[in-house]
Amino acid sequence: MDERDVDEETGPGRRRRPVLPVWAGTAAVVVGTLVVVVVLVSRFSGGARDCPAMAYSSTLEVVLTGDTAWVAHLQLRDGDDEVWRPPLSSGPDAAELVPTPAREGDTWTFTVFGTTNPVGLRALDGSGAVLAETERSVEMVRVGGSEACGGPTEGRIGWTL
Repeated sequence: MDERDVDEETGPGRRRRPVLPVWAGTAAVVVGTLVVVVVLVSRFSGGARDCPAMAYSSTLEVVLTGDTAWVAHLQLRDGDDEVWRPPLSSGPDAAELVPTPAREGDTWTFTVFGTTNPVGLRALDGSGAVLAETERSVEMVRVGGSEACGGPTEGRIGWTL
């Protein structure tokens, strides 16, 4: 009788191992690699899911000292912008449409959406004549949100007229 290795036996007791084409194995490796890369990139990237898609409003307080008795309006100019805000209202209905800064005594609080230094300030009397004008740098400090996403900020400027 011949000696045969057990692995070489064929017949009903031996199961045949399926043979896959080469392209199937290559495709499985490529797809697996792509899945791993996508999972790693989405897991370790900052992604938009971490930061809400919104603009933050910030506040800027301007504290006036000195001769402030004639100051009726205070306007703000941001950086190199030529427009003073809020604009002076004209007509009886315009006062309702123009947002004005909150005022408590000689402290004016503006709502801003980011500031660029220097900030321009001008004080106006009741008729709209300019009493004084200045430019100041302001340091805005984040008071909410996160370092990665930003958030609302606050700043304060003192101005002696």
